[in-house]
Amino acid sequence: MDVANVISGRSYDPRLKVGAIVVAEDNTQMLSMGYNGNYKGGPNCHESQEPGQSGFIHAEVNALIKCDYNFSKKKHMYVTHSPCRACSKLIINAEISRVIYLHEYRDTSGLEMMRSAGIEVLSYQDAIKMDKSG
Repeated sequence: MDVANVISGRSYDPRLKVGAIVVAEDNTQMLSMGYNGNYKGGPNCHESQEPGQSGFIHAEVNALIKCDYNFSKKKHMYVTHSPCRACSKLIINAEISRVIYLHEYRDTSGLEMMRSAGIEVLSYQDAIKMDKSG
């Protein structure tokens, strides 16, 4: 999660800096990373000041488009904020098997969607508790 937090610092969004990384199931390899920002070469500014309408590409999307899908091990995602509904759909299609988030985003509908698709979804605090107990 520390890496996702550092990556989030690259975002130009002054309201919400989000970072995401995709790792191998055993946490030995970082496969990709992403942060919320504009398209390659685009301006580093909002399209709108309305919450949820910045126009930036989400961190999860940026991490997923960089990921090697020929990687044979299961993949986990660490993200600083729980994925929105649209990102959750992409995570499901990318066959990410576990998502761990640090902060809960205001729209939590994506969390239940991922769980109903069989993805293990945990807050960072719950993941730490589970790791210590098991």
